[in-house]
Amino acid sequence: MIGAVVLAGGNARRLGGVSKGDVVIGGTTMLQAVTDACQQAGVPADNIVVVGHAETDLKRTVEDPPRSGPAAGIAAGLPHVTGERLFILSCDIPFIASGLPTLISSFEGDGVCFGGDRPQYLAGLYDSTAIRNQVASLQNEGGLIGLPVRAIMKPLNITIIDESEAARDFDTWDEIESARLSESGSS
Repeated sequence: MIGAVVLAGGNARRLGGVSKGDVVIGGTTMLQAVTDACQQAGVPADNIVVVGHAETDLKRTVEDPPRSGPAAGIAAGLPHVTGERLFILSCDIPFIASGLPTLISSFEGDGVCFGGDRPQYLAGLYDSTAIRNQVASLQNEGGLIGLPVRAIMKPLNITIIDESEAARDFDTWDEIESARLSESGSS
């Protein structure tokens, strides 16, 4: 079984502090697109947790303290999901549906994520035990507050596959407007 932790609690400074997960592209919020993609890939709705304040009907939690970073967000989500493997995704990759089957078929070692100019750790599928053990180790070494995702992922044996448009994240209003225009042009 696969679970999913979807991070939706960032500060979105380049969006003026707007909740990224609540931004609409293609008639749905980015968060809804990501959680729908998880369900299409076989993750039961009750095995998806959203970490952050974006609107959702699914399980939701926040890191303690709130907005203490993505590593803390992953740690906050782990108690709410089960399964041998976990999708760990950001809420700002609304076209990930076509990429999740690639992650499933490419899985090996401690996990797999998309790449590009750097690993896209928040567009990946991971071994649940490896993630949980690494999070526990970091918690024992002083905690996760303020740590980047790579603090969890870098020590693991993660396969980084080619860059994919499916894993493209949208961080600025220009990127979001471009996606909205391309979506309206393809309908």
